[in-house]
Amino acid sequence: MGDDKGEIHNGLHHIQDNLKLSITLLLFLYLIGAFVYHYIEQWSFLDSIYFMTATFTTVGYGDIIPKTDIGKLFTIVIAWTGISVGFYLIYSISAYRERKIDQRIIKFAHKRYKGFI
Repeated sequence: MGDDKGEIHNGLHHIQDNLKLSITLLLFLYLIGAFVYHYIEQWSFLDSIYFMTATFTTVGYGDIIPKTDIGKLFTIVIAWTGISVGFYLIYSISAYRERKIDQRIIKFAHKRYKGFI
């Protein structure tokens, strides 16, 4: 059973790395997108971030839309990328929570059933 504990602990470090990577990628997309929309579409940085959030979450209110062809093409690329990174972030969060719960269950089982396990 000690192997299970080590395996869960090692897996948790991998999941934490995935979580950090997904957050970093999302922040990077926001940074790039904010500047691109600001300069191509002449949007404020707040409007750019608002638009990307609506796009990445697939809400798509439609109140702000790109008007230029290059802005539309950029939106296609950043939408696919942002939605994918968003799903990766959600997966990483759920995997992290699952590992933390597994750790608690194993810790409880070791304390509770010390002589049996």
